[in-house]
Amino acid sequence: MDPTLHVDQQSLPGRTKSARIAHYLEDLILTKQLNTGDMLPSQGELAQKFGASSRSIREAFKQLEAKGLLSVSQGRRATVKSNSLDQFVDSLTNSIIRSSSNDIKLLLDLVQVRTSVEVSAARDFSRNPKRKEIVEQLCHYSDQMEGCLVGIGQKDLRSIEQFRAHESQYHKVLVKSNDNIILDAIYENLSPLLDESLSFTTMSIEEYEKKVSEYQYIAEALEHGQTDLAVALVLVNLTDLKKRIEAYNESTTKTAFA
Repeated sequence: MDPTLHVDQQSLPGRTKSARIAHYLEDLILTKQLNTGDMLPSQGELAQKFGASSRSIREAFKQLEAKGLLSVSQGRRATVKSNSLDQFVDSLTNSIIRSSSNDIKLLLDLVQVRTSVEVSAARDFSRNPKRKEIVEQLCHYSDQMEGCLVGIGQKDLRSIEQFRAHESQYHKVLVKSNDNIILDAIYENLSPLLDESLSFTTMSIEEYEKKVSEYQYIAEALEHGQTDLAVALVLVNLTDLKKRIEAYNESTTKTAFA
């Protein structure tokens, strides 16, 4: 990395200066343009490179150190500690699982994770350079779900399984549209449990039809840049899932004590 080459940090993704700088350095590390053991330029050189303060550089270092990518010591130049986020992701995933006292609480926590990620994706979607491709994928899976409705109306179990598989893929596309390597990795680790939450309760054909409409509306809102509407629809969809899990838990608890 040439410290004499100026980088306009305003052109980098991120809401703060330190986040934008951290994103740039993280990309260099994860793509192995900087390898384990390599030293970064001094904080002063990086401040000049990015046209930022030394404080912003230090904050960026802290973010990368927390992810296990950098080793930062007082009075010494930062060095690359790892070219992988695997350990950091595993730690976050295990933390989510350990914090849940029972299976239902875990599922509700995972629904909250999905909600936060998908709302973030919908809110920032208008700035996504791949938005046309993503909308096409969302439309494809909502069409596939719609194609399962006839079989579901006939109580065909295979059609229900196919619907859930397409629904899972729909959510995965939306999550991955964040283009955040950490969120993607966490989702991959937790998706089997998240998918389990989609099959907790039986639904009527009318409820399946309603869900298909919701997914189609989300894709349409994203396609037309209706950010607030897309966010609201995502919240409605996942709030309904949360309520179904809570209702399932309540009914099974009553049965257990009957």
